[in-house]
Amino acid sequence: MQQKDFGFLHRLRVRWIEVDAQQVVFNGHYLTYLDVAISEYWRAVGLPYPEGVKHQQGDIYARRNTLEYHAPARLDDWLDIGVRCERIGNSSLTMNWAVWAQGRLVVTGESVYVHTSLETGKSAPVPQAVREQIEAQAQKRPVYQVQCGGWDQMMAGARAVRLAVFVQEQAIDESEEWDDDDAGAAHAVAGNLAGLPLATGRLIHRGQPTGHAKIGRMAVLRSARGVGLGAMVLQALMAQARALGVEHLSLNAQVSAQAFYARYGFTPEGDVFDEVGIPHQRMTLTL
Repeated sequence: MQQKDFGFLHRLRVRWIEVDAQQVVFNGHYLTYLDVAISEYWRAVGLPYPEGVKHQQGDIYARRNTLEYHAPARLDDWLDIGVRCERIGNSSLTMNWAVWAQGRLVVTGESVYVHTSLETGKSAPVPQAVREQIEAQAQKRPVYQVQCGGWDQMMAGARAVRLAVFVQEQAIDESEEWDDDDAGAAHAVAGNLAGLPLATGRLIHRGQPTGHAKIGRMAVLRSARGVGLGAMVLQALMAQARALGVEHLSLNAQVSAQAFYARYGFTPEGDVFDEVGIPHQRMTLTL
């Protein structure tokens, strides 16, 4: 078994608390490592947990785990954990996995999960949408997509993401979230192949000085961060701006996200200021 046999790998480092009296990783921790890797696998498949499966009115529970130990892993080893879906039955998913320490095979295993209906609490067929996401990732096809349109087209997805991120997660008063600019803006919504909205943003061009537009309301669900959805939305909005003949873009970035926008050429302008209780930095870009 080799790393190239797996379409997904997650890397983590062995911590002091995970080493036993023999100075090797305690055997029970490998299931914890697997659980971390499986969570990242679902994100890579386009089914970030729990929203990914709950969108299909279900959940996934572990039914059986088998492990075979080949060699010890030690403190500060870098572990590469490979995960692949070996088989999808009617209601079950069989996952094969393996762990390497610096290229040395440490553990192999098989895990069986059961898809369960949220309505009945009993096992239920794996939805076709879930099968398609897994297949797309295995075939190295895109598992996320972005769509652009007006507020009438994008409202449902954009509202769901903005409510989750700004109102629920960041505790911004909902009355601060909605304004008249939504109706005239171009909106981008990124989601998985089954249409689950995971990220959004808008481009305000009406009412702006000639050649100028403003990007705002950029948000990515917490469970879907780290897979490039923010970049997909930003690049889609920048493409929309170019198509409209916009030459200058501006945005008010939350300071925590300033480095993200800088990677796409936006530069800070002026001092940091407070907006809805969160430090922001105005940033600009010439297209």
